[in-house]
Amino acid sequence: MTRTKQQMILTHPETLPIIGAAMTARRIGSVEIEDLVARQAQLEFCFPVASLPRLASLAAAADGPVTEPLPELQAALAFQPGTEGHPQLHLIVGGSVVVACQRCLKALDWPVNVDVRLTMVRMDREAEALADPLDVLLLANGELLPDEVVEDEILAALPLAPRHGEGQHCVAPAGWDARGLSVSGEAEAAEPTRRPLAGLAALLGRNDQSGND
Repeated sequence: MTRTKQQMILTHPETLPIIGAAMTARRIGSVEIEDLVARQAQLEFCFPVASLPRLASLAAAADGPVTEPLPELQAALAFQPGTEGHPQLHLIVGGSVVVACQRCLKALDWPVNVDVRLTMVRMDREAEALADPLDVLLLANGELLPDEVVEDEILAALPLAPRHGEGQHCVAPAGWDARGLSVSGEAEAAEPTRRPLAGLAALLGRNDQSGND
């Protein structure tokens, strides 16, 4: 049976009375973050991809039927004291997402393996003062939104042109070659429907996506 809500496990059970209400609302407030960091607690989630709209939209872009239900993601959020006066979030996510192969345009299960440490800050100027301002998580109104963080980091890790591996039946649609060009030599960009992941940067909502291969 498909889960419709995230499943949560606390490695420190005594934190449950404090953050239970916050997690029901799918957000962790500043007071709860401070408590989790002080206890160096870890939260473990199961995220159905169908519950994450930006990732679910990638599957919808594929041609043909997509295996249902969509996969689930396992995520661990470990809260730790930081070295520069700001708390850190160690995020580990595993599983897979369904994307459109950029050669044959059919559905493709793409493995997810995210392992990042993010410094949590409340304002942009706090991020600018850090030694490494890139791996930063800007809290929205001081709150942590786990589903959005997981989506952001997975989207940032996805390649711009995922394709089926060698040995798998994967053929470009008629009139298009394996490079995504029409037989007349026109770039695939001239045919928006041939680039299901063309809007990946917009889904991500971050400017650093252009640096991914």
